[in-house]
Amino acid sequence: MNLFTGRFYSRYIYGGKLDMDEYSVSDIIKILVTAVELDFQELIPHLQSFLIQSRGKSMEQNFSLIYKASFDHSFSELQKFCADLISKKPEKIFNSPDFVSISEEILVSIVKNDDLQMSEIQVWEYVLKWVLLKIRNFPLTPQDFQKKISVL
Repeated sequence: MNLFTGRFYSRYIYGGKLDMDEYSVSDIIKILVTAVELDFQELIPHLQSFLIQSRGKSMEQNFSLIYKASFDHSFSELQKFCADLISKKPEKIFNSPDFVSISEEILVSIVKNDDLQMSEIQVWEYVLKWVLLKIRNFPLTPQDFQKKISVL
């Protein structure tokens, strides 16, 4: 537990207060993970509900973080949120500022989803965009590619 989560839990344990408005999505995820570590089971559903109801738009922009945390720590409500977002509004994930940070594993799980509400062509365009963002130094012409290969 770090200083940040320590302050939160001190307020919770000694004062019974849960003022979540001052915390960002990533801060609340840290608090959720610490709740698991400290076995504060009563907090987990409350924090998940708060995120979904109050931070939905921010969660879309931090999809990679939410997805990873939800499956790493079995946060069932966050898993459901992610599954709904993937199947009903995948363009929000693909157009988010967080898109480039989505891991290959997450991207593959999104692409494999049979319920996506977009065409396969659109999906593959986004996959290509992700690949190009990941490998920004990829040579753009055959000559550039040949130069890079010859250096190796």
